[in-house]
Amino acid sequence: MRLNAKLLATAVFFVCQSALATSSDEDLNDKFTKLNGTIDSINGELNSQRATLSGLKSEIENANLKLHRQVLEELKSVQRQNQYVYDAILAERESLGGKMIKPLRNYNLQTPDGKMILGQKEYVYVKEANATIDARIDTGASQSSISASDVVEFERNGKKWLRFNIVHNDRTINVEAPYVKQTRLRQSSIDGYSYRSVVKLNIKIGDYSTEAEFNLIDRTQMQFALLIGRNLLTDIAVVDVSRNNVQKRADKDGLLIISIDDYVDNKKKGIDVNQKYDEMQKENAGGQIATLSADKAQSLGTNPDKALPSVRDKIETENGSKPTIKKDPVKKTNDEKKKDEKKKELTEKEKAALELSKNSKKSRS
Repeated sequence: MRLNAKLLATAVFFVCQSALATSSDEDLNDKFTKLNGTIDSINGELNSQRATLSGLKSEIENANLKLHRQVLEELKSVQRQNQYVYDAILAERESLGGKMIKPLRNYNLQTPDGKMILGQKEYVYVKEANATIDARIDTGASQSSISASDVVEFERNGKKWLRFNIVHNDRTINVEAPYVKQTRLRQSSIDGYSYRSVVKLNIKIGDYSTEAEFNLIDRTQMQFALLIGRNLLTDIAVVDVSRNNVQKRADKDGLLIISIDDYVDNKKKGIDVNQKYDEMQKENAGGQIATLSADKAQSLGTNPDKALPSVRDKIETENGSKPTIKKDPVKKTNDEKKKDEKKKELTEKEKAALELSKNSKKSRS
């Protein structure tokens, strides 16, 4: 009996434990079920919010696009109105006695919002080079660059400067500019980086003048000695690749450096774009460059008035008078011949006068 009682108690214990375990598992399953339901609900709300945000983003983008179009249409409308006024002024030109009122803005050179219009290439005056360079306008380049060879570092007023040459169109231009920094550029061709010095230059495009940074790179074999990148274009200009040299040349009488192709074409046609410049430089060099005169004597040039003051003062001190203009021997000979001819003419006239006087005396006698 005792054994049966123990067995019965053990059986009851296991049954109760099993029942309790079953009850505990059911509670956990219920909790997991509720938790999964909560998570699903949260995910549903998040998806709903994402959809709402996506809709708002789309609406904002559409609104911005619509606003952008409206602004462009308004700008175009203003431009058309201004152009109408400009055309009306031109139409009234004759009635104003041939005088034309200058418009406030030329829309061939500027946009309605005041930005410059640049072509695929433009004339850029570089003050440090004292030359105008036909530059390529490249919106794909982040930085501007200028051709530089034989770069030498030196110090001026305690600051670092760079001296370099621009070699283009069979000319070499010496340039000195303040050093700014060294920049690192990634080169896909060599799968690495290249380092370039950066200088600050003063430039002028049309009526716009500014000081800008330029990378130094040897562009001797490239089409253009100067490249204008986005650092100079942002917020001040728009580019029309269908046009060239939109802005007027700032320095019309100065040295001009053009692209290699244009230079070769002009050379084949016998055209020298710097002919007037070279002639002017040669003329202005009188009295500044020591050369032998045509008669192999020391000379100040063709015109002593263009001599350096120190040279003029020295000669005036030594000779007691200012230097005189040297004459070409050939020209001098021609002048002497003319004088001799005049003397001969006078002699013949004198002879004729003597004969007349003799004849008059004979007639009287």
